[in-house]
Amino acid sequence: MKFGMWLPVAPLITVLVPVGSANAQDALVLSKLTEWNDSAPAPADQTIKVDVRKTVEELYGKTVICLGSKIVVSKVEPATADRYATNGRIAGDLRNAWFVTAQLPKCDTAPVRFMVLQRADASLKTIRVNRGTSYAWESLIADTFPRALIGAHIALSQKGLNCGSEEKAILGILRISSEEPDLAPVQFGVRYKGRWTEIWPLELCNHTIEVTVAFTADGEGGAYSRIVSDKTRILP
Repeated sequence: MKFGMWLPVAPLITVLVPVGSANAQDALVLSKLTEWNDSAPAPADQTIKVDVRKTVEELYGKTVICLGSKIVVSKVEPATADRYATNGRIAGDLRNAWFVTAQLPKCDTAPVRFMVLQRADASLKTIRVNRGTSYAWESLIADTFPRALIGAHIALSQKGLNCGSEEKAILGILRISSEEPDLAPVQFGVRYKGRWTEIWPLELCNHTIEVTVAFTADGEGGAYSRIVSDKTRILP
């Protein structure tokens, strides 16, 4: 991708996020996702907590306070339709995956969503998806983040705050700002229909830029994302 094509300022930046799994409106696809999910049910809560804690220690450090924190799991839902899980299942590398939302009272002030992946040998690997609240799934967040980063760089450049492209950005606590009536319920970790908008704070070059991202599900396990430039702002 040529970054130069993103530099001119425009009210909106529209990008097409790569398609995820096949069309979920197809009964055969839904049947297959159901079959995969049923054949590899979620591990016991305690098993999930043990693996989540390993990732928490890697991310937050093995401090006395954090190690003593309880992991309060509030939600476990299949992530079978996320592109990473689907591709892993087809390749024979994964059996299934789940999105796990948890509170980490002494480690993080925000709810944290993880993705617990079950390998073909039934061992687990847990990754952090996001802090805060988001309807976007793991592969969608990964696809959208580079575009959100470009939006943040544009917002800085408009204020004369130049930031090198090599500077690392940290994604902060996400939040949902709106959802449309057509937004469908989650199915196997994704949403196949509807629109919603989220606020993504990016910490970049000693500034926090709140990037507004509008999503439209594409019916195939992916989504179109739109960086709403006129609502993106740099916090004081």
